[in-house]
Amino acid sequence: MSPLPGIEPGFQNSHSLTVTLCFKVQTLSASLTLAPPPPPPSAISDMESSSSSKNQWSAEEAIGGNAQALQALRELIIFPRLFSPQAHKLGLKWPRGLLLYGPPGTGKTSLVRAVVRECGAHLKIISPHTVHRAHAGESEKILREAFAEAASQVALGNTSVIFIDEIDALCPRRDSKREQDVRVASQLFTLMDSNKPTSSTAGVVVVASTNRVDAIDPALRRSGRFDAEIEVTVPNEEDRFQILKLYTKKIPLDPSVDLKIIAASCNGYVGADLEALCREATMFAVKRSNTNEDAINFSLTMEDWKNARSIVGPSITRGVTVEVPKVTWEDIGGLKELKKKLQQAVEWPIKHSDAFSRLGISPVRGILLHGPPGCSKTTLAKAAAHAAQAAFFSLSGAELYSMYVGEGEALLRNTFQRARLAAPSIIFFDEADVVATKRGDSSSNSATVGERLLSTLLTEIDGLEEAKGILVLAATNRPYAIDAALMRPGRFDLVLYVPPPDLEARYEILCVHTRNMKTASDVNLRRLAEDTELFTGAELEGLCREAGIVALREDISAAVVCDRHFQVVKDSVKPALTKAEIDSYSSFMKTSSQALPRHFDSGMKSDSNRKNGLNPMSLVKISVVSFVLFAAAAAKYYIIDRDQIVPHHISMT
Repeated sequence: MSPLPGIEPGFQNSHSLTVTLCFKVQTLSASLTLAPPPPPPSAISDMESSSSSKNQWSAEEAIGGNAQALQALRELIIFPRLFSPQAHKLGLKWPRGLLLYGPPGTGKTSLVRAVVRECGAHLKIISPHTVHRAHAGESEKILREAFAEAASQVALGNTSVIFIDEIDALCPRRDSKREQDVRVASQLFTLMDSNKPTSSTAGVVVVASTNRVDAIDPALRRSGRFDAEIEVTVPNEEDRFQILKLYTKKIPLDPSVDLKIIAASCNGYVGADLEALCREATMFAVKRSNTNEDAINFSLTMEDWKNARSIVGPSITRGVTVEVPKVTWEDIGGLKELKKKLQQAVEWPIKHSDAFSRLGISPVRGILLHGPPGCSKTTLAKAAAHAAQAAFFSLSGAELYSMYVGEGEALLRNTFQRARLAAPSIIFFDEADVVATKRGDSSSNSATVGERLLSTLLTEIDGLEEAKGILVLAATNRPYAIDAALMRPGRFDLVLYVPPPDLEARYEILCVHTRNMKTASDVNLRRLAEDTELFTGAELEGLCREAGIVALREDISAAVVCDRHFQVVKDSVKPALTKAEIDSYSSFMKTSSQALPRHFDSGMKSDSNRKNGLNPMSLVKISVVSFVLFAAAAAKYYIIDRDQIVPHHISMT
């Protein structure tokens, strides 16, 4: 049987299971001032002999991780059979249902199958495609027959388990307009309520699984139906190591392969992803061995695992994350101190988490990069994500602003939820001033949506205390437009200014963008860096690209780019920044929001005047139009009044 992902090794054999469970029940009884005797020695010996005769199979032989879910399933299925006398004396009624929920691929179905096989119980599986029928009443009949079959097994003295897979599709909320869903849900409620447990037997055990726990009808989520809810989470590093050991126990591994390193690099992978990873690595090894003469003695190498990781990614982040950009710190010229601070804030909490725990230091939750446009803020975020090898989530205002109410907030919550599951991860907000704009008195629709998004963002960032390895990274060139609630420690702990490149940084940027370009011997990058003062990194990149285009315009078969080509482009391109603008950007952390620099203050005042209609020219236009309308109304009144007076005067004469 192929290994099943999901559970961490706990109990090793039936004897240790029996002794451990007996100790737990005796401790519970002592706390209630009752001390019932343990099971008779004959009963224990019978159990041991029967288990040894059957060569008891343990669930840990097929699954790894999620010990809490394994323990809950064992208590639900095995306890009523082992401790029936103690439950009778205590008047204890056994629980009748358990709900397993979690992301797809974490091993919920495999957990149930493994525990049922371990205890030798009868298993009846119910899934939506086996229940839903075209004619009315057929679906309810299938449910009644399944429960009747399970009850007959209980009457024969066997433990019977009904497993309902994807219960969210079988019993959704009854506010839906589908009559069949309402009838099936009502029938399931009736069957579960009629399954009365006693102190001697638990009746039929009902276990259900779902990955959309909020879509289930609330009537199911109460004691007496599903008494407990257990989350089957994404496996951590140790669980991934145990799962990889199970999947590779029959696969020859090269001595250089370290499964712990592979498990540490597979953040966000669930059991199904690890199974696919092992399969792809084996396929690469088979293909490689076919090209060699020795095709029989082959083994998996670290290169095979690396190639498999390039194909198989964490399924939990599909459709939400973007591929981690292959941008390194060496691709960014200059900014040495800033890159050092980013490395300490982004890489250290992930790669040296033990050191943080040893000193009791909590990692940084949020970093804001601000500065003029074109100064490598987004590139710095990409380099940090690549260096940390973390899941990279990217959000922008265009994705969050939607015509439907609540859709942007739902996307934001969903992104944070997936980031927690795939930790360590980085959530990057480009143009953060659009998402986290200041809250004001404006009542426009866009301002209302922005305030709702900001409230959701503040709540999600504050909720990161219990999650490890999650960093919120934002970039903006309008820091004064961001709400002050975000600019405090605990949300954006670090606010880093990304300045325009200085002389040395400009030289490094030119070297980076010309390293793949064939330049002539007369090209002096140092002198070119001196002549491009106030140029940003984006403008320097454009200068190098345009110099190559000029060389091709001159001669389409040109092999090198000469200095004259750079000079032509430099003379035609002027920097977009001025020294006054650079001073206003750099003074953000030195000035408060009440004393804005002139560059930002004038822009914000003009925007507010434009919104509130306080433009002086508009006031003059309104006054002139009002005077003309008043004069027209007065003239009309005078003409009408004169027409009425003249006939009256003639009649009097």
